[in-house]
Amino acid sequence: ALRRILFSDPAMAFTVNGATRVIFIIGDPIAQVKSPEGMTKAFAARGKNAVVVPAHVAPRDLAAFVAGASLARNIDGILVTIPHKFACHGLCAQASARADFLGAVQTMRRLPGGGWEGDNFDGLGFLAGMRARLQA
Repeated sequence: ALRRILFSDPAMAFTVNGATRVIFIIGDPIAQVKSPEGMTKAFAARGKNAVVVPAHVAPRDLAAFVAGASLARNIDGILVTIPHKFACHGLCAQASARADFLGAVQTMRRLPGGGWEGDNFDGLGFLAGMRARLQA
């Protein structure tokens, strides 16, 4: 069955179905996150059949959650927020040099052969924001 989802802008409508790709954003707490709607809108605007879904995951349940997410073949990634960035680094099969340097990840992408690849671009985002502010 198809389910049509509408944002406030009807042009941003998309369909959730068996082909929909899922990206979780995990944290504890999670109610404060604003990115799922914006990122899902960005996917829809680019014609991608994908949604970002918030998941409230307690630290004691983190490893089990990631192991369970690894079993679902339509989950392409996990966005990581507080307090899981350091613990998730240890759950990745491989990580970028940035993530290894920090010992923390903010994104986890499914590897083709299984497992997760972690990365962290918090620092890059901070520097870009500072540069933009200085140029304004």
